[in-house]
Amino acid sequence: MISSVTVCSSSKFYDLAQRAADSLRAEGFVVYTPRFDYNEEHVVVGEVDKFRLTHEFLAKVARSDAVYVIAAGGYTGVSVCIEVGYAHALGRVVLCSEQPAEFAVRALVDAVVPVDEIGERVQSIGRAGRESTADLFP
Repeated sequence: MISSVTVCSSSKFYDLAQRAADSLRAEGFVVYTPRFDYNEEHVVVGEVDKFRLTHEFLAKVARSDAVYVIAAGGYTGVSVCIEVGYAHALGRVVLCSEQPAEFAVRALVDAVVPVDEIGERVQSIGRAGRESTADLFP
């Protein structure tokens, strides 16, 4: 059973990440998000901050039952790729808003659920087997 979800997103898509987080919270889930105040589109994030933020965010992934990746246009970005790999290694359910362009990320995704449907559908998804995941991406 999924009770907590970490929303993973490039800072390019923080508006969609916030919508997804709001939708999940409305359905009663505990939701962890990126630090929206460190939006790299608006502030410069230095090396020390990036190190701290990376470790802080991976701790959020470790506390959650699932991750929900905002992959607008298939884009995930390097940090999100790391987060997905970490979540998968921990046995967390990996969900994406769209089919990821990066094949390595695709290989780890359990289901694709659009942002507008995530709150109502996350509980019904569970963990797909690798065989059924391959069917998601013809």
